[in-house]
Amino acid sequence: MHQQVRLGQPGRCPACGMRLVENRLLPHQNPDLVSLSNGELLLANVRTQKAVPTIAARSKILLNGRVVPDESRVFEQVSYLPGRIEKLYVDKAGMFIRKGQPIASVYSKELVSVIEAFAFNQNTESIIRAARNNLASWNLDVSVLRQFDLKGDYRRPVDIYADFSGTVLRKKVSEGAALANLHMGQPTVLYEVADLSRVWVVLDAYEEDLPWIKEGLPAEFTTAAHPGKCFRAVVNFIAPSVDPISRTIAIRLDVDNKEGLLKPDMFVNACIMGSPKEAESGNEVVIPKTAVLWTGLRSVVYVRDPAYDVPAFRCREVVLSDSPAGEHYLIMEGLEAGEEIVINGALALDAEAQLSGKRSMMNLKPQPMAGSFAGRKVYKEKNK
Repeated sequence: MHQQVRLGQPGRCPACGMRLVENRLLPHQNPDLVSLSNGELLLANVRTQKAVPTIAARSKILLNGRVVPDESRVFEQVSYLPGRIEKLYVDKAGMFIRKGQPIASVYSKELVSVIEAFAFNQNTESIIRAARNNLASWNLDVSVLRQFDLKGDYRRPVDIYADFSGTVLRKKVSEGAALANLHMGQPTVLYEVADLSRVWVVLDAYEEDLPWIKEGLPAEFTTAAHPGKCFRAVVNFIAPSVDPISRTIAIRLDVDNKEGLLKPDMFVNACIMGSPKEAESGNEVVIPKTAVLWTGLRSVVYVRDPAYDVPAFRCREVVLSDSPAGEHYLIMEGLEAGEEIVINGALALDAEAQLSGKRSMMNLKPQPMAGSFAGRKVYKEKNK
C-alpha cells in the first residue's frame, strides 16, 4: 500500500498494482488547495473569470469615432487677382460647386489697366506679351481680353471660376473684402473645398487596444443618421503617436461615399473585426493583469478547482509572454482555455494559504499535474 501515490487518472499503483480510488479530501484537508467561506470571499472581493483563447480574446474591438474629410481631397480655392469682391455666387458653407463654375465677381483696378493698355495697343507685341504675363500671374485666361475688348467696358467686375469640384467646408471671405496684392503677399483664400465622394472615418483607440489592431483588418460601423445600415471598410492607417489630451490613438478607415450619406463630423460606432495577435501554437490564453501575482522569480495565478462544489483554489505557476497586451497578459504555459481563474482578490487567497501552511506563491514548487491535468480527479491507491 503506497498512500503517497497520486495520479491524474484512474488506474493502478505503479509500485504494487493496487486499484486507485478517487481522492475525496475536502479543500481544507488538501495541502494544495485554499478555500474561504462565501462571506470571506465577499469581504475579500474575490472575483473569477475564465481564461479565453488568444484569438477569441479580442475578436471584435468596439470603438467610437467620427467622419472627417479625406485630407488628400481638401483644397483651397484662391484668387490671385488683386482687387475687391463685388459678389459671392457661393455665399455659404455646404454648397456644392463644379469645376469651371463662376464663384465670385471681382473688381480689379490692376486688371482694368491691363485691359485698357491692350485695347489701345492690340498690335504692339510688347503690350500683348505683358498682358498675357499679367493674366497668367492672376490665373486668368487670355480670353478675358477678348471679352472686354468686344464689349468695350473696361471698368466692370470680372468673374472668378472654380478650379475643382467639391463641397464648400468653409467660406473665408465676405462681399466687399479686399483681395491680396501678389507683390505684397500670398493669394487670397476664398473657400476651403472638399471632395466628399471618399471620406475618412477616424476612430479613437486606447493603448490597450493597439496589440489587437493592424492595418488591413476589416471594420464595420453605423451612424445614428442611418439606423440599420452597416458601412464596411478596412483599417488603412494607425497614428504613430498618442494624443496627449485624450490619450487615444487615431485609427483611420478609408470609406467610399459616392451616395453622400456620410457627412463630416458625424459620430460613428465601429467594430474592427479580427485580431492580429493570434496564438502561435494554438494553446496560449489571455488573462487580465490583475490575476497575476509576482514572486520575483515566477508568476502565479489562483485557479478554481472544479472537482469541488465549494470554492477551492489552487496556486499555479504560469509563463507569460515577453510583453503585455494592454491590460492583459498572454499566457504561454500553465493555463488552458476555459479554466476559471481569480482576477481580483488573489492576494487575499495567497495570504490565507500562507497562514494555513499551504502551497502559496512563497513556497510554490513545480507540479507535474499543473496545466493539462488541472481540474481532473486525482486518484489514490486502494486495497483490493
